[in-house]
Amino acid sequence: MNHHSRTMLRNYLALLFARLFYIVIAAQLVACAGEKQSLIYDTFKLGITNPHTIIDETPLNPKYRYLKVEANGQPALLALGYVDQKNKATQDVWYSAYKEVVEIRGGRLANTEGLEVNWTEVILVDPPSLLEALATTPGARNKYPIKLRYTRTRTVMPGYHVNIRETVVLEPLNEIPSGIPKVFKDPEMNKDIHWVKETVLVPTQSRDPSVSPLEAIYAINTKTSEVVYGKQYLTPDFFVSWLSWPYPKASNISTSGQSVSPK
Repeated sequence: MNHHSRTMLRNYLALLFARLFYIVIAAQLVACAGEKQSLIYDTFKLGITNPHTIIDETPLNPKYRYLKVEANGQPALLALGYVDQKNKATQDVWYSAYKEVVEIRGGRLANTEGLEVNWTEVILVDPPSLLEALATTPGARNKYPIKLRYTRTRTVMPGYHVNIRETVVLEPLNEIPSGIPKVFKDPEMNKDIHWVKETVLVPTQSRDPSVSPLEAIYAINTKTSEVVYGKQYLTPDFFVSWLSWPYPKASNISTSGQSVSPK
């Protein structure tokens, strides 16, 4: 996608949220006009000013593909700007109306820009696909699951913590994890959804404060082999999550483009 196309995309997102902003302001002005508002109206006002509600009710342009992204619980709607080819790997680059950027590679967080905390210069060295992790459950000969692993290098901003090198371990989850969108808690709607967790392995004698047991979780649709949700902790107290949007699709099949093919 060239610069002109990216500008058009951002302008479209900005216009979309501007319209929703005016709706919210109008609702608040009407509420101020009379002091004796009913409980029903107050409830409606609270609902329409909730950012999650605004995104949930946003009409989407079918020409674009979307992610609902949260940074420590603050939601935003991002659109796919372009697909980048890096080292023979596909990397999806997503934009918000306010120039935040989230890059996803193989379902994993690859780079971010414009957030309170950002990962940049992320390098994943021979990462197993997330789908492979689902095949490491205990078997007849092995009482314990085989844990796959790979090496990741990253830089954290602000603070400019450069070239943090760490080992990441994958494992399948037998139960639905906590802290996920409620849409995943309905088993009938998510029969094909399976979960994988990644954890940074911290050496016992490590004295590097930049290496901590950060976790990530992923929801994988095993029918389509796609990652429909991910949540990555960038620091122990700051996370970014992304959900293929809308979810579920009308056909209950994700089209987010987040493939779990290797690398």
